[in-house]
Amino acid sequence: MLNHLHIQNFKCFETLSLPLASMTLLTGFNAAGKSTTLQAMLLLAQALRQGGHLPLIPLNGSLVRLGSPGDILREGGAPELMLGVETADSRIDWFMAMDERRSGHALPIKQIKWQIGHENVQTVSPGKDLTNLLPRNVSHSMQSTTQRLAEIVYLSAVRIGTVEVFPAPEASEPVWADVGAQGEFAAWWFEKLLDEDVETARRHPNEPSPILRKQFNAWASELFPGAEANAQRIRGTSLVKLELRNHGADEWRRPANIGYGLTYAFPILVAGLIAKAGQVLIIDSPEAHLHPMGQSRMGRFLAILAASGVQVIVETHSDHVLNGVRLAVSRGEISPEHMAIHFFNYRPRSQDDPAHVVSPKIDTKGNLSEWPDGFFDQAERDLAVLAGWA
Repeated sequence: MLNHLHIQNFKCFETLSLPLASMTLLTGFNAAGKSTTLQAMLLLAQALRQGGHLPLIPLNGSLVRLGSPGDILREGGAPELMLGVETADSRIDWFMAMDERRSGHALPIKQIKWQIGHENVQTVSPGKDLTNLLPRNVSHSMQSTTQRLAEIVYLSAVRIGTVEVFPAPEASEPVWADVGAQGEFAAWWFEKLLDEDVETARRHPNEPSPILRKQFNAWASELFPGAEANAQRIRGTSLVKLELRNHGADEWRRPANIGYGLTYAFPILVAGLIAKAGQVLIIDSPEAHLHPMGQSRMGRFLAILAASGVQVIVETHSDHVLNGVRLAVSRGEISPEHMAIHFFNYRPRSQDDPAHVVSPKIDTKGNLSEWPDGFFDQAERDLAVLAGWA
């Protein structure tokens, strides 16, 4: 599991060392750094997937498109930045430096530092012995860490929902469970694994059949009572046709005739049910187009995934998603020790400003240790005004 993310001089952050858990929620104000935090991990994942022998971090690809080096350098910061990750037994940091022009679409790696357990930090300047952004002689543990990064599954806030047919991944060996940043490959994975068994810990308690199609329908019904999905390979093509319905007695319908809620949730459910234990699943706005009941139940579903061995990292503005996670904790479906919640304030401009990141703790009953100003308190503020209390 990835235990920490380390950032220096990247966009809004001068320095950040963010603890990660089996389930991590990133919340807070708009433009406060939540997406930047995800982009740091995705930038490394993108570079590792691309591989190669050149000491470069490409800024634009299938996971993120960040422009040029000048776009990601912290304003007023030094012309160097660092991105790193840490697990229970290793840490690796990539140091990058801008050239004077701050142009192009990749960052040159100037130095790589890594540490295994309590061993001394080792440093290397990239050269001809660099393979896939790692020196050739690093340990299996370090390779495992970078593989975990490379196999991240990411779903953005903008997803393909209402098209009738969906493509297959272009890669000959796609990353397992990678449904695409817009969910474009979810139907392909669903059709491919329709009759494969889902991991025991992720099975719906009320569905005895272990196969994916039945488990998907059971979990989808939590969000949309009676919802079902089916997928068919279009003969002679690599395309897959997706069909949805709101009840077992209804006719199958095109996604465009069902609504955005189910189509936006579809790739989340598919990726979560088929991901390997140890994989990292990053989801931006899982609450999109869902009724508050569905948002809460989506939070619970993601917590159950995290308890089953998939590392889940979520960016959300939904108090309902948060409450669904809290309910899962209170029911014993995930341990508080496996939870991390981070609230992002605006970047501090003076010593009197709140800390940039505040991290409330959660107990076994789902209670939080603190509620920072702006942390899912708008409903209470509005009700207070309506009641004449404020």
